[in-house]
Amino acid sequence: TSFERRWARLRSDSSTTNRVIEIDGRVVGHIASFDLEGRREVTYWIGREDWGRGIATRALQEFLQLEATRPLYAGAASDNAASIRVLTKCGFVIVGEGRGFAYGRNEETDEVVLRLDA
Repeated sequence: TSFERRWARLRSDSSTTNRVIEIDGRVVGHIASFDLEGRREVTYWIGREDWGRGIATRALQEFLQLEATRPLYAGAASDNAASIRVLTKCGFVIVGEGRGFAYGRNEETDEVVLRLDA
């Protein structure tokens, strides 16, 4: 799957910080930060069956205690209101837009770029 390919790539990069997201001993997703084009970026993925439970927001809040790099960037598909909401709840602000590869969709999409400064 596209998730497995991305997870393998992230795990093989020594500059990447990876964490598995578990709820009640069950893996529900992952969160990671990595270097991309001279800046640090955060990414996360939650299995569809666990969407809408606040898991991504809690995971990102905890991960931001571990990943101290600022500014920290994130990308989200322009039509992914839930992911944009997770990021803005955690202090990220939209700073641009463009095209990016959405691994969860396995396709290129319009995206917004967000940044966390503090």
